[in-house]
Amino acid sequence: MADYITTKEYATLHNLNIETVKARIKRKQLPHIKFGSAVMIDRNTPWEERPKARKPKADVEMAKANSRILHVEIQRAYYVAVVDNSGKEITSDFTFLSKAEAEKLGAKMKREIEARGNQ
Repeated sequence: MADYITTKEYATLHNLNIETVKARIKRKQLPHIKFGSAVMIDRNTPWEERPKARKPKADVEMAKANSRILHVEIQRAYYVAVVDNSGKEITSDFTFLSKAEAEKLGAKMKREIEARGNQ
């Protein structure tokens, strides 16, 4: 029992913030025992620095560059078609403009068809 110290003493012994020690205990990354409400740590338990999980900056930049290669973008499209009285499609086109612009495109396509018919 003489080898066990409190979390505060352990933090002081290893020059750590007590909250860091408590966090490791909570995540079960530091062996400890409880005596009532007191948490005790073996004095001889070494403090092991965890390796950083960060990627080198070059890897991060490469990942960003690769993520820019392809992506899907959903856009609103209008299918504009000119049809005759029987519903037969004469000409059609897609536009990604506004509905008003799609209506203008349809009117233009209609005028072109009518102009070709009068020749």
